[in-house]
Amino acid sequence: MKWILALILCAFCAAPARAFPVERCVNLDNALNAPGYEGEWGYRIERAHLDRIARAGFDTVRLPVDFSTRWDGRRIDPAFLARTDRVIRDALDRRLRVILTFHGFDALRRDPGPESGKFLAIWTFLARHYRGWPEGLIFELYNEPAGALTTRRANALHASALAAIRPLHPTRWVVLDGGDWASVGALRRLKRHDSRTVRSFHYYEPWEFTHQGAEWLDAPPGETRWGSAADHARISRDIARAGRLAGPVFLGEFGVNHRVRPDLRWAWTETVRRAAEEAGIGWCHWGFATNFPLYDRRNGRWLDGALPALMERVLSSPEL
Repeated sequence: MKWILALILCAFCAAPARAFPVERCVNLDNALNAPGYEGEWGYRIERAHLDRIARAGFDTVRLPVDFSTRWDGRRIDPAFLARTDRVIRDALDRRLRVILTFHGFDALRRDPGPESGKFLAIWTFLARHYRGWPEGLIFELYNEPAGALTTRRANALHASALAAIRPLHPTRWVVLDGGDWASVGALRRLKRHDSRTVRSFHYYEPWEFTHQGAEWLDAPPGETRWGSAADHARISRDIARAGRLAGPVFLGEFGVNHRVRPDLRWAWTETVRRAAEEAGIGWCHWGFATNFPLYDRRNGRWLDGALPALMERVLSSPEL
């Protein structure tokens, strides 16, 4: 009997780590990541939106939050934290996973040395606050390292944050972004650290196409066409390269600005989504209802072409 038990235990130990559970995700963009208040950038998260997201077939929402402007040196503003908690609970109640993502904090990109203490203090606070929460809550340590926050420096920062998180969250999934705004090229230099971390990248290539007419840019690209065989091949090549890496990989953002022609916008979106799925990579569209929208808040419906671009099967119910 002892040798049978030993074989069972060995088989369990040798079993591969469970795959990252996120397959179809949408970003709740420009709400809690606004630096001043929710709604500052034109969007507030509503429970009805979460209902629509769940019914459409998404399994996860990514929740960008700027904690840096709500930190007083000891704690996160209680009212803001309570609002963040409420959104997370509302999503979990609808059987949606939540990727809690630390957005903003541009000072960390400019000068990570002196700012890393604040970053680690915030994650130490969050680790204690969310201790015991359901495993459907996933942490993403920092969105899009860039500038002075290179992949090498991000690796060190991730290790320090995980040292504070893991004693309280030994099995919780943690998402890691590499440098150069979470580019595909940064993935190979990005460390996983442990079996419950996933490397993430963001994809907006070609940038001149996806960001044409972007209102927040000083000099946004003008009208740019997309759709040639070479355009499609570039996407397939880039995302297949990410999929060949060892361990789980996640496409945390991809999307096209709302000013782009809808037919081209949804064709690009479907091409990226299909390439990710063929590579075995879960994805998260940016975003839900602001500059890169899937959903028309004014009329309370999905934009024409949005769900067909992202889902193989789309229900026809008007309540979707």
